[in-house]
Amino acid sequence: MKKILLPILALAGWLAVPNANASWAYVPLELRMAGAKYIVVGKIDRIVDGIERNGRTYDVGAISVKQILKGPKGLKEVKLMWPGPAPFALSTDIKFRKGQEGVWILYPDKMTKGVHWASYPSDFQVLKNLPNVQAKLKALNTIAWSKPVNGVQVGAIIEQRDVRKQKIVQNGKPIKALARATAYIVLRNTGKAVTHVVNFSHDRQVTVKLTGPDGKAMPMRQGQFGGKAPKLAKHHFVPLPTGGIHAIGYGHGLPLLVQPGKYTLEIAYENKRAAGKLIKGAAWQGNLSGETVFWAK
Repeated sequence: MKKILLPILALAGWLAVPNANASWAYVPLELRMAGAKYIVVGKIDRIVDGIERNGRTYDVGAISVKQILKGPKGLKEVKLMWPGPAPFALSTDIKFRKGQEGVWILYPDKMTKGVHWASYPSDFQVLKNLPNVQAKLKALNTIAWSKPVNGVQVGAIIEQRDVRKQKIVQNGKPIKALARATAYIVLRNTGKAVTHVVNFSHDRQVTVKLTGPDGKAMPMRQGQFGGKAPKLAKHHFVPLPTGGIHAIGYGHGLPLLVQPGKYTLEIAYENKRAAGKLIKGAAWQGNLSGETVFWAK
């Protein structure tokens, strides 16, 4: 299965212990949609197959497509795979049923052609969430990308959460704020071939600067890491296909937004790491800088 973000307890793959307690690290819906092969509105109208794999049984259902949000015109049906019943279950299992209808964010299975997964909690959305999915898809398509350097661009997805009804205390004093915001830094490959981008936070690859509506820079905490950095490994080099988008890091919490108006986020990403013998192919190297504008109301 292809995943953008895996359970915290198993960053390199499926958690292999039955009935283990796992939690899901948050991924913006835009990023799930960016990596998906298909996004459709439809209903599982029948079970068409069962697959045995690694001692487990998986059901395969057929989604009858009613609306295509991402994918080729004329797509009528998509096969969806999910974990079946006993002999055991994982806490990360996400299961579906015949007759289930909604919005499906689908990733291809790596082993069986024509079969897909909706394996992250937000990959299935109930029908009433369709307007929000459409809005997020529009936001994804309007990311302010930097000028490309060697075929790679940097941009940001900004998520805001309204806090006007919350009691907030800062430095021992109550304050009124409009929103909390998080910036998710993303890279996009506009080149003609697959490249590898490096996601190694101990290098402090990403820096951000936020300017408020008054034109003043707001105090920001950049990523700080104590102790010895881990050894550079293969998983730090992320393959990025042509047109592919990948997040770097886990999101940057921005200062509380207390003024209504326009905010400007300046972003920089740098990589000096070479791939060496860790991967086949080269790693992208260089400096990127971009700017994202958003508003608080």
